Amino acid sequence: MNKLKKRITALAISCVTLVMNTSWVFATERGVVNCNLLNVRVSPNTNCEIVDRMPSGTSFDIIYTDNGWYNIRMQNGITGFVCADYVRKVTDTAAVDGETITNNIVKEIIDDANSFIGYPYSYGSAGPKAFDCSGLTSYIFKQQGISLPRSSYDQGHYGTYVEKSNLVPGDLVFFSNRSDRRINHVGVYIGNNEFIHAATSRRGVVKDSLAENYYINHYVTGRRVL
Repeated sequence: MNKLKKRITALAISCVTLVMNTSWVFATERGVVNCNLLNVRVSPNTNCEIVDRMPSGTSFDIIYTDNGWYNIRMQNGITGFVCADYVRKVTDTAAVDGETITNNIVKEIIDDANSFIGYPYSYGSAGPKAFDCSGLTSYIFKQQGISLPRSSYDQGHYGTYVEKSNLVPGDLVFFSNRSDRRINHVGVYIGNNEFIHAATSRRGVVKDSLAENYYINHYVTGRRVL
């Protein structure tokens, strides 16, 4: 038992020493998980403790790079280290409807969403020629290597919660026309208080405003998966 304690202590010291002796390169970038599940560790070493795990498509801030590792800040504020081999960096800046964003993936998502305006609505369809609401969102995000749950209800519990006032392009917005407020509709927020969604069989894929009375009354939540 004493030998085991000594080994654990030595490992912890080596992890801390690794951090203290590293030459840091600071960065102001964003990254996205590019594998099924990415371990977040306390130090840049595969022998160090895992503090969290992030699924494919999760985005985070890159604080600095360190010899094949990134020190990151997750959406929940926790910091740690991830192996750079499993991260896709997103650094391009683009403007969408007057809102500046720093994520080229978001630009691709908004462009794709706009390209599907006018396509038909078909319940149970996930593209590429017709969509239901969650089929549209899952198809658009899949083109960027981001897997979403298939149903609007499950998508409404994926990623992180976003206040309506803090929505940014690329967030998902959710609605319900049920008395119990269970989520049964989803769209992609594109900025300027607008979103794109596969609405109904009559309307197809359209752009609407969150300021419209119907969507004010039926809005449930916003989620961020980027």
